[in-house]
Amino acid sequence: MEHKTFLDDRKNGKMAPTPKTAKCIASNHENKNRFLMPISYKNLSLDKARAILFEVLKTIPKMTVDRDEGQYLHAVAKTFIAEFLHDVEFFFDEEKKELHFRSASRFGWTDFGANKRRMQAVVSRFLQLAEASDADAFAMD
Repeated sequence: MEHKTFLDDRKNGKMAPTPKTAKCIASNHENKNRFLMPISYKNLSLDKARAILFEVLKTIPKMTVDRDEGQYLHAVAKTFIAEFLHDVEFFFDEEKKELHFRSASRFGWTDFGANKRRMQAVVSRFLQLAEASDADAFAMD
């Protein structure tokens, strides 16, 4: 039996709405305590930004991509101890060249900061690989 998630309510390629509980971090969250800036990929093509994101996600333990719809990706992450499931979404806004994201626990009221730590790691690793990619392109010129 497939688990119903917030993703079942997703429309028009956008991410699911953010819950009011303290179990979510997102680049579009209204609560400043649960907000992180979207990732800018202005110097990269969509294909290169997607490739970098996939490389980053390979480095995050217990995370698997289960839906790839071009500009939208959905992954499932498990916590280390109890293996609680978290939905992790990414949306590439090609017009603004920003990568938006949302990471939320499926159960409970709080995630004790797990989603924030996970997404901070994703942002940091993405920016490192993007910078290295820019340096490689510059060296080839």
